[in-house]
Amino acid sequence: MVAVISSPKYLEDIDNAVSQMNKEIILKKIDRDIDIMEEREIINNIEIDLLILDISCVEDYRKIPQFVRNIQDNQENVRIIIIAPYRFSGNAIINDLISMGVYDIIGQQDNDNSHVLTPLLEVYENPLTYAKATKWDREAVSRSKQEKEFVNTGAGRFGKKKEDIITVERDKIVGTVVIAVAGILPRIGTTHTAISIANFLLRNKNGVAVVEMQQSDTFESIKNSYSNVEVKQGLFSLVGIDFYPYDPALQVSDLILGDYDYVVLDMGSYDICDVTEFKRAQERIIVCGGKDWELDELDKFLKSEKKINSNKYLFSFCNDSMIEFIKSNIEPLSCYQAAYNPQPFDDDDKTDDVYEQILSYVIPRTKDQDEGILSLLKKKEKLQHKPILLKRVEIKINEKEEFLKYMMFILFIAILLIIIILIVTNSPVLANVKGFFNNLVR
Repeated sequence: MVAVISSPKYLEDIDNAVSQMNKEIILKKIDRDIDIMEEREIINNIEIDLLILDISCVEDYRKIPQFVRNIQDNQENVRIIIIAPYRFSGNAIINDLISMGVYDIIGQQDNDNSHVLTPLLEVYENPLTYAKATKWDREAVSRSKQEKEFVNTGAGRFGKKKEDIITVERDKIVGTVVIAVAGILPRIGTTHTAISIANFLLRNKNGVAVVEMQQSDTFESIKNSYSNVEVKQGLFSLVGIDFYPYDPALQVSDLILGDYDYVVLDMGSYDICDVTEFKRAQERIIVCGGKDWELDELDKFLKSEKKINSNKYLFSFCNDSMIEFIKSNIEPLSCYQAAYNPQPFDDDDKTDDVYEQILSYVIPRTKDQDEGILSLLKKKEKLQHKPILLKRVEIKINEKEEFLKYMMFILFIAILLIIIILIVTNSPVLANVKGFFNNLVR
């Protein structure tokens, strides 16, 4: 006996799969916005041996682990097959399901053409193991090896060099990407870095939110510093970026399934931040400094923390020789030299280069394919959020447009002059006039 909870797009495949399994569907809930806890009581009143659950149709996916645990408690022999869009890859919900013994997880692309008939039959015939279920975090084994080696050779990091470096490769992440930014010390520039990253992502045609994760008045100060701010419930928009001031009731998971391509978390100082939330992020950035006391704090962090290879380390106000010294002593960690960028809302090519390196695994593209004079005008047309532009940004854009118009006018005049010269020099009238003056001279 089979119970099915799914969105409409998988219904046909599920029906065909269950038919080929020679089973009967006795409960079928098909919708795009299902309150899964309402279905719990219905399922517990019937006897089933298989539950097929498409988690993309669940209204509040945070309820999924509680729902699954309740079903397991009341239906001892039930087998659960999960259909999960790839945007849930690495999500805490998937980790919870795996820890509860639910290994039959079928990953699907987030598009209308995805099919589950074949994988459903394969998983039904050959149940997945724990090892296969952890494909949601395919770097786990490689990272663990790197971390173990680094911890074993970690004493005196700023005086000992690791010879062999293991290279880890990862696919691009599909869905909303969470980027967490924390500081090795208070007031070392986490908010500046978070905004700068958001500005970089926004200019590359992405919808971006920045979330304040520690109680502070920083975001309130940002809101009050500019005149053209659009205030909404629980957030404000500035230059196309949505800012969420600190709110203990706000869950990052509430934003993941929204309209954003990227959510940047301003975690503040690492020693007092929500470490669990920091470690859930797909990209984790630690903002560091190169001064002696700042390196001491970094050394303490590296000795006390686990999974340090999962982080990216961004060093501010370091010259080339200093960053090379740091890199040579904390290999194989990923270290980056921050570009000088005092205004995080400003465009800066060197800053862009740094973020392209740091976020290379989670940005499918960072530059416009359309290069040329008109690309400056096209960029603002593709923004996913309505830009609430500051006056200075408006002036800058207007200056670019005026410059383009001026250059096109100069180009037009130059072409016109060339055409006139060609016509005049090849005209028989000019030859006759020239002959007339030659005769007068004689």
